[in-house]
Amino acid sequence: MRKLVLGVALLALAACGTSGGYVPPPIGPGDPGPGDTPPPIPLDGPIMYSCDNGQQIVVDIDGANARVQIVGGPSMVLPGDGAGHYTNGRYGFRGGGASGQWEVGRAAPANCSGS
Repeated sequence: MRKLVLGVALLALAACGTSGGYVPPPIGPGDPGPGDTPPPIPLDGPIMYSCDNGQQIVVDIDGANARVQIVGGPSMVLPGDGAGHYTNGRYGFRGGGASGQWEVGRAAPANCSGS
């Protein structure tokens, strides 16, 4: 009986909290924009890139360095050279925002799209 009374009380409280109509939650980061358009790509903070060589990387450019996480691989900090290029001699990244280039060793740079 006690559980029944508690259940009814909780339902009554839940009913008091509604205004009769559905109010959608506010749009936050990562949610679709108006008309279900994708959200804009951030200009700062970590950005996920898909590269045309099949690699996926997460890049966070912070001042003179770029923190890079290869999805399924190592993480590293790449120092910048002052011209928008970040490299440790083996790995390199150039760009930011919607596009970039990922370099591994002496292979040709792979074009990458941010999301």
